Amino acid sequence: MRISVRCVFTRGNEILVQLSKKGDFYRLPGGRVRPDETLIKALKRELLEELGISVEEPTRLLYVVDSFYRRRSNIVHDIGFYFYCEKYEGDIKPREEHIRVKWIPLEKISKDNFRPAPLAELLKMNFLEEKPLRETVYIVNFEIHG
Repeated sequence: MRISVRCVFTRGNEILVQLSKKGDFYRLPGGRVRPDETLIKALKRELLEELGISVEEPTRLLYVVDSFYRRRSNIVHDIGFYFYCEKYEGDIKPREEHIRVKWIPLEKISKDNFRPAPLAELLKMNFLEEKPLRETVYIVNFEIHG
């Protein structure tokens, strides 16, 4: 089982995304939580290590995504905590060679090019259509094929 934290950054109608290593899908910036970390401490560390930016505190917890997917011959269970981060300090500059990030229009994300897939439509609804969440949304996501 993995626990991960990710951050939603918006700029107008754009969202900051990270490309997968193969470049076949987008996801939100962030990463794994270490056993000795709180969610917020892990989020701050991941953003600083990977993108060179710092966040004071996330504005709020938007989504909890309970994902099941296949990696090689194993099934991975990842519980992801997705925070809205309104402000950050520093310039976004990936610090690791494999990390590629970019701002893309929210309307360009879809279940076909975004992971976890169910978040694509929710992000568009919450940020593009400006239907704010009243409470944290819990999602179960199965991407197990074969």
